[in-house]
Amino acid sequence: MPSLKEIRNKISSVKSTKRIMQAMKMIATVKYAKTQVMIGSYRPYYDAYKKIISTLSKMSTKNGEKYLKSRDEDNDLLIIISSDRGLCGSYNTSLFRKIDKDDKTFHGKIYIGKKGKDYFKDKGYLEEDISFTEKNFKEVASEISPKILEKFLNYEVSNVYIGYNKFISAITQEPNIIRVLPFDTYESDSDANDVLIEPDVEDFIDIVFPQFFNLILSSIMLDAITSEHAARTAAMDNATRNADDIIKETTKLFNKTRQASITTELMDIVNGAEAVK
Repeated sequence: MPSLKEIRNKISSVKSTKRIMQAMKMIATVKYAKTQVMIGSYRPYYDAYKKIISTLSKMSTKNGEKYLKSRDEDNDLLIIISSDRGLCGSYNTSLFRKIDKDDKTFHGKIYIGKKGKDYFKDKGYLEEDISFTEKNFKEVASEISPKILEKFLNYEVSNVYIGYNKFISAITQEPNIIRVLPFDTYESDSDANDVLIEPDVEDFIDIVFPQFFNLILSSIMLDAITSEHAARTAAMDNATRNADDIIKETTKLFNKTRQASITTELMDIVNGAEAVK
């Protein structure tokens, strides 16, 4: 049986860990609330762009085809969005399991987040390490989206997919793999014949489509970081509850051990007194 000092040290250690978990939960909760609001502000902007893309996809244009036409070449690229830090439950592992089980073979990977690179271990398609937070995700997306789009337009890759955790709710984040290039032709009620684009529709497409890809990437990154904060909040809440249970059980053990120690000392005193008689 452990000594009273050892048990007391364990209780102190668990209490210290609990305080850290509570602080991390508080930070994650604040960040989660912030990114939730940001998702809400992104949606109208994203929906408006989808309508524009839908209208443009109905027009017979040379530049439109290079963004929309399906490709049969087996040279797909996967962008994996994971976290830089742990302590977020199954946020990363559930995504990695889905990618491992996917039947599609990807001939290149881009890692956004350190955990993905650490797990898959193979060399990223882009050399640099890419990290992001809720503060700089737009800048990161703006930096890497032109590089990815250039490789796609130059036929260095045939299709581009993104693997990430889709935000559903505070307790549900769904691992997801979606194709982002070529673009989907979204359904819309708009009639391309009713739209007049000046001065030139081909030039307009080469402006709007890259902007839309940047928007897709940044919105998915925002979704992923929101999922991460939600997962970390839940994980830290569970960890705090577990710490409470450990403290409760260890305190019981401490009291039991102390009682046994006192009983033993009393017995020694009584036995000593009896021996003196």
